[in-house]
Amino acid sequence: ERGTVLGPLDAAVLKYTGQYLHGATIPRRMPDAVDPALLPEVMRVIATAEQACAGMRISRDPRRGKRATDKRDWDLMATAVDAAVRRAHPGLVDDAVRTVSFLMCSEAAGRSRSTPMEDDEAAAADLAGADGSTRKTALSFTDDKGVEKKWLEGGPRTATAEFWEFVADRSAGDNEVFTIEDEEMGEGIQLHFYADSIARVTTVRAGEGGAEPEYRVEYSLVDGIGGYRKLVSAFVLGGCAALGQHGPWMADAAEFERARRARGR
Repeated sequence: ERGTVLGPLDAAVLKYTGQYLHGATIPRRMPDAVDPALLPEVMRVIATAEQACAGMRISRDPRRGKRATDKRDWDLMATAVDAAVRRAHPGLVDDAVRTVSFLMCSEAAGRSRSTPMEDDEAAAADLAGADGSTRKTALSFTDDKGVEKKWLEGGPRTATAEFWEFVADRSAGDNEVFTIEDEEMGEGIQLHFYADSIARVTTVRAGEGGAEPEYRVEYSLVDGIGGYRKLVSAFVLGGCAALGQHGPWMADAAEFERARRARGR
């Protein structure tokens, strides 16, 4: 920041991340840029940061494209690193603390972007809670523009990875509603990214003799991309029945809209 007085360690930390002269650059590790006498102290700061975010990860956010990552994950990691570095090295100025947390977050985001979507989905499947005994074998994905993609079991990719790849390819400001449908079972889910919500749709009565089928539609609020991942994995593993534990679900659209607005306040 303009007017900030940097001590020797502050300057050394900023040189290490490459942000001493250009704060807008993506940070990286540049030990050769640091005075050798100060490097051990800089590495202690970096070690503090690494310990603070050990085990944390920044997932991808396919709603915002192929390379986008989860802003909430980023903020959680940055907060954890900031707090640990300030506690262990109270003499550092804000710029030095921020550059270290920026380094940790950008490295974690980079690792996520280079990870196959299948690996990125493993954690969500673990959280979904379904046992997989009613795992889906054929699904269709559609977006708000009417584009459809089919998935069949036995192919090279999992249903969840294929779906989120479809979302990453197709999602845009005017394309924020995506559906996963199991036509054989007569059930599906519809994700409304613009409203942080989801609908599950089940067939109550099949259409016979020219009559229209009867559907039951229930709505639920979703907590970020992590919530969407969990719900999609649960549906793929166990259908709409597996979504019950991830509610509450509301059949009354007006009641749901009130709940959605209340959360937005």
